[in-house]
Amino acid sequence: MIRLLAISLLCLPILPAAELAIRDVRLGLVNRPADFEFELDTSTVDTSGEDAFDGGLSFEVGGRWSIARTGDSIGAVLGADAAIDGLSYDGSDGLTTLWGRAALGVGWAISDRITLIGEGLVGFGKSSLSLPATDQADAFEADGTAISYEARISGTWQFTRSFGAGLAAGWLVTSHELSGDDAELTLDQNGWYAGLIATWRISDAPPALE
Repeated sequence: MIRLLAISLLCLPILPAAELAIRDVRLGLVNRPADFEFELDTSTVDTSGEDAFDGGLSFEVGGRWSIARTGDSIGAVLGADAAIDGLSYDGSDGLTTLWGRAALGVGWAISDRITLIGEGLVGFGKSSLSLPATDQADAFEADGTAISYEARISGTWQFTRSFGAGLAAGWLVTSHELSGDDAELTLDQNGWYAGLIATWRISDAPPALE
């Protein structure tokens, strides 16, 4: 088995080149970093610290479109996503964010079935935070905006000409500016994430020569 894997890896660079022709609608489900840092400012308290959500997921829907010359296996990839994040906190609703994101990256068609994409994403979102009451504090609710930056790599396998599936992993940096209950709250997150991707390829035709 090890010998077969080694031979396969050695043969990878000499596989017949495939044309990069991404015209994909994508669905994604990825986890979100749980840890966060916060700064809370009220009329009586100005404090900061660290905490963590119980955990969370993001559901994404979007598209990717490659820009490559006919015959090229490597080229630019443009994309856009809409997403919703949900991170629970102490059994309550926690943090919910609706995102719009733009993506720019590079794609590589390793073969007719396997494609890798490395990309950067910038997102703007609307966030809502709901925290339960504790012995030390009342329940807290706030709303506001968020901005995010991501570096991501994804790989997909076309099991038919139209449908594929794959994996994604990346690094996320997010900042939320929230206000409510006579308080201003800044909540920052960063960390690794991973997830699953499903794709529907609208067309796999390469660009025309003319």
